[in-house]
Amino acid sequence: MFTRVIKYSNKYFNLFSLINDITDARAKPQIATSDIAASILSILFCSLGSLNKFNVSRDISAVSNMAGRIPSASTIARTSDTIELDCLRKILKSIYSKAKRSKMIEPYCGKYIGVIDGHEICSSEIHWCESCSVRNVSKIEGEVKLNYYHRYVAFILAGKRFAFMLDIEPIYPNEGEISAAYRLIERVCKNYPKAFEVVVGDGLYLNANIFKLLASHGKYAAAVLKDETRQLYEEAVSLCDIVDPVIYVDENTTYKIWDHTIEGAWDSYEKPVRVIRSEEIKTVRHHSEDIGKWEWEEEKADWYWATSLPSVVGSKNAVSIFHSRWQIENCCFGELVDTWSADHVYRHSVNAIIAFILFLFIVLNILNIFFARNIKEARIDTKSFLVELIKAEFLLAKWICPIPM
Repeated sequence: MFTRVIKYSNKYFNLFSLINDITDARAKPQIATSDIAASILSILFCSLGSLNKFNVSRDISAVSNMAGRIPSASTIARTSDTIELDCLRKILKSIYSKAKRSKMIEPYCGKYIGVIDGHEICSSEIHWCESCSVRNVSKIEGEVKLNYYHRYVAFILAGKRFAFMLDIEPIYPNEGEISAAYRLIERVCKNYPKAFEVVVGDGLYLNANIFKLLASHGKYAAAVLKDETRQLYEEAVSLCDIVDPVIYVDENTTYKIWDHTIEGAWDSYEKPVRVIRSEEIKTVRHHSEDIGKWEWEEEKADWYWATSLPSVVGSKNAVSIFHSRWQIENCCFGELVDTWSADHVYRHSVNAIIAFILFLFIVLNILNIFFARNIKEARIDTKSFLVELIKAEFLLAKWICPIPM
């Protein structure tokens, strides 16, 4: 399966030619950056989860078929400190362009939706670097217990079968998530001007500067409205009390939708804002205390969203667009940690952390497309099983035929 994935990457995305353009700041490198990039891609395609595991297996694995000279773990780590991140972003853009032309990327709910959110990647009380954020986690008054951590903001495209990872931006010490998100949105709008029509975020992104920035690029914005002290929230609640909702059932969920356009209730944003409330009752079943029986239960949720989407986008479709925000938690952060061990820090420096995540985005995008479009075997029904097959062949490569590159 490793051979098959590598051939697919080269045939459709020209991956191992693109990595020849990656550079780093080493003065007199003895091993080419492309060989180091090929080794990193091998580690991530197989989800080895550690540079030391790669060190142990490099003499018996398939990496010798992909790299001219095989680097050690320390060489990979040192190079990642200075690797040029924009080169990796160009590869991501090239993969996106090819996937879009080949109709591998599909709209979600009739629109191309961008989703943005922040995430904490590592936390330690011992290991730290100059770019670590720091906090006091002591629960005892007067006692200081420092905790060091890194955070970043990610931007993805929501999809029916898989999410497509576009870019990330680190959150530096003493910096808020919105500041990093602003830089990320600026860059994504520049690099992917036609990739998405609307950007969805959590309650933190109900920010006038974010809405104005997206409007300046011709994009719509949507964010969770949950601050009960906001005038906009109070106005929406009062309007819902005097207007009847639209009620519909979708699968096992009953929706009550209120849709209002409110003007003048958001001081820092002068334009009218569309506020949509969705009261949802979902019927779910759980295991009963009696063996072999199920019990049914109703789960209730009450959501408010503020958006600049025009009224031509119906309330039902808008609610589906808003709920696509969960894909960044499930298909990005959750999957990266559960399947790819993304909470493991290969090298503790801000450039290395971002570089490895960008490499992982490259790998995950290709594998998502490969799994959705190329896997026909019924036995390969999960991506985690696919990764295990890839790893198995990678580690047994000494006894199989070389990979034609």
